[in-house]
Amino acid sequence: MSRFPRRACCALLGAVVLVLAGCGNPTAMHEPDLLQALPAPSPPPTAVPTPSLDDARSSDRGPTADRDEWRLVFSDDFDSRLDPQVWNRYNSVGGFGNGWRRPEAITTRNGALRITARGDVSGGMNHEHSQTYGRWEFRARTEKGRGRGSAILLWPDSLDKEADGELDMMEVPREDRSQAHFVIHYSAQNKLAGNKVSGDFSQWHTFAMDWLPDRITWYVDGVKQFETTDRNVIPTSRMHLAIQLDMGPYEEWILAPDHTTPAEVSLEVDWVRVYARR
Repeated sequence: MSRFPRRACCALLGAVVLVLAGCGNPTAMHEPDLLQALPAPSPPPTAVPTPSLDDARSSDRGPTADRDEWRLVFSDDFDSRLDPQVWNRYNSVGGFGNGWRRPEAITTRNGALRITARGDVSGGMNHEHSQTYGRWEFRARTEKGRGRGSAILLWPDSLDKEADGELDMMEVPREDRSQAHFVIHYSAQNKLAGNKVSGDFSQWHTFAMDWLPDRITWYVDGVKQFETTDRNVIPTSRMHLAIQLDMGPYEEWILAPDHTTPAEVSLEVDWVRVYARR
């Protein structure tokens, strides 16, 4: 789903309205219902987990990149306060034009990043580093609750999804957290490619994505769940990481909060890593 989480976007875009903006409002354009557009969930395929750079930590850190193919360019274990030179916390209208994104909704505690939605306030942030192609890994969970949906994604530096695409590495919109989605947005017609897997995503899971000129591959807990080699689908412009907890309603993707919605719902991220090709 679309975001433009760059520090300067509010000043540049002003009253321009976009779907799921880092500091914008919803547009009249309606995206397809992704729950219908994506394939039905299927049992995980049999696959060998990706090789570990650090075998001593792989049991709790999840899959990591092959040391011969990748070099680590950034990592954050969220053991201390967020560095404002590294992470930009949004102060804007919320995703889909619902509520607000405020910096105070984002904290680090007990070695994890925590974005908490309370009432009409939630949060999101973007990584100030960007690159073309690479590997992204993270470990995350989303607490259950209607009307809140988490998204960890790559958004183009141009802020123009129609021209430069979008890579949603983890979207968990359903209130029971029973599915995680991987969605590639491409073309001016907002065409979609991707997959979704079933599980309990209120528990910790590790996600990884390889983005290369000729391939995009998505992993959940070290198992390959999606791959495309279609160059018409693969973005070619610089992108940056964004981490968001969005609020509904938005069509059938995220339902509106109601009396069942907990007073607080959080997205937690244990760690993130970013790699570039050697």
